[in-house]
Amino acid sequence: MKILSTRYVPVHAAFVAASVLAFLPVLSYPSAVAAQPRAHHPETSPPAPDAPVDRAGGFSLVENKYKGDAGQARCLRTFNGNADVKIGDCNAQGGASDYTSMRQWKVVDGGNGYVLLENKYKGDAGQARCLRTFNGNADVKIGDCNAQGGASDYTSMRQWKVVDGGNGYVLLENKYKGDAGQARCLRTFNGNADVKIGDCNAQGGASDYTSMRQWKSDAFAGAWPSRPVVGKKRVLVMATHWTGTTPAEPGPIRQATLGNDYPSLRSYLKEVSRGKLDLSGDMLTDVDLGPRPEGCASIRSTAKEAARDQGVDPDSYDYLFVDISRHSACKFEGLASMPGNWIISNGVGHKTWMWTHEFGHNLGFQHSKTLKNCPVSGNVTTVNGDCTQTGGDDPTDTMGGGGMHLYPVDYRQFAGWLTGDEVVRVRSGGKYQLGVLGKNGVQEYRIPRGDGTYLSLEFRRPVPPYDDYAADDPLVNGIFVRIVKADGTIRNTLVDATPATPGTKDATLTSGKTLVDETAKSAVKVCSVNSQGADLRIAIGGSTPPAC
Repeated sequence: MKILSTRYVPVHAAFVAASVLAFLPVLSYPSAVAAQPRAHHPETSPPAPDAPVDRAGGFSLVENKYKGDAGQARCLRTFNGNADVKIGDCNAQGGASDYTSMRQWKVVDGGNGYVLLENKYKGDAGQARCLRTFNGNADVKIGDCNAQGGASDYTSMRQWKVVDGGNGYVLLENKYKGDAGQARCLRTFNGNADVKIGDCNAQGGASDYTSMRQWKSDAFAGAWPSRPVVGKKRVLVMATHWTGTTPAEPGPIRQATLGNDYPSLRSYLKEVSRGKLDLSGDMLTDVDLGPRPEGCASIRSTAKEAARDQGVDPDSYDYLFVDISRHSACKFEGLASMPGNWIISNGVGHKTWMWTHEFGHNLGFQHSKTLKNCPVSGNVTTVNGDCTQTGGDDPTDTMGGGGMHLYPVDYRQFAGWLTGDEVVRVRSGGKYQLGVLGKNGVQEYRIPRGDGTYLSLEFRRPVPPYDDYAADDPLVNGIFVRIVKADGTIRNTLVDATPATPGTKDATLTSGKTLVDETAKSAVKVCSVNSQGADLRIAIGGSTPPAC
């Protein structure tokens, strides 16, 4: 890391337009207590995630449930010579202009919770290949994958959200239509092969069924929202102070951010991403930002100008980290764009947990919540409307009181640090083996709940120095169960699976215990755990898992 030392006195400070900001109030966020987010002005152009990811690794058929249930042609297909998209047979019927590839589709992750649906036949022919919608009508056709300009052509017309229905089928929701407050779901009809946009729920009547909106495809098997951030990223770290105040010692700030050893944000990210994300960069020290301002809105722009005055372009870095002298007017410990590329520390730049928390916001992680006081009967805890949702109290999630413990498994998938076979969608009941987080084996089982969320199952063991649990700690001898909501950002809700005891230090589902989720219509039982993983039994469509 290159160290650049300078003193700077600004001539002015401009208002900074912040993105959706997440902050840690001074009075309510010691390192083990979560804080509540607050809305701010949206950022005009948050940084893009890394390159789109082909989730399916290939092409698959996309089948409609209604048409399949009726014993009719059921596959989404294209045609030669036009941009039409309709329902047709899943196999080519022969002839010079009917090909299997007309029915084959690829899911390409856009990194914002939405995907593109690309047709193989059109792509092979070098033609426009993406499924898209239009302004002013319900038509769905093939078009260019990027907006071509003009007042009525938007990228969002090609963007689709895959919403798991919990029954092996998904809804395909169009972003443009949803943003406009219109009907947004891809659907079929009775009596014809048309495919259009319509309401996501059946509107009643003898010929309108929910199944007309339900689709299945191997391409959707791994179609989880993500925003990959991988590779080597460069950071400009600035240790600043107000005129007349004592500059912070830069060494501890340097170590907490870009230090090679524990504890530092850099070593934390290298470990939690298994080497897929690494930070390096430069540091400006002893930067005088001028008189202490009355408010905090101009800090980022002032710091950026200070860097430019010294010949350092902050926009040439992937991230900007600024530590300021403590300022009582700034009601936060740390402030970050979400998702985004900057963090402001309110005089606590020597605390690694603050950087891991705020960098989580940069990655798109929201403050977590906790589900407590769920009803218990014997060894069975039931997740239903009787549970109480509170602010974050997750002892392993740095976004909700977990200190420097490593990010949960669903965050790792969202950030692009897990492979497709490490995150498994549970489609049927049976026996499941869950591996140790960060080690070999399945890292996460996900059970769709039918409302756009899913249950996440995770198993941890002690992995010093960050996950420094005692061997007998309940948190590493049971299964974490979280309810996850993900689109352009991601939020966890920890389920306290041991609600009869105070607090969440023993929140895991332990051996011999069962958790029933009434929304998911499923149940999870832990048979045993050991240093290699956890032996689970899962019921789908019921509340009684198979016997251990």
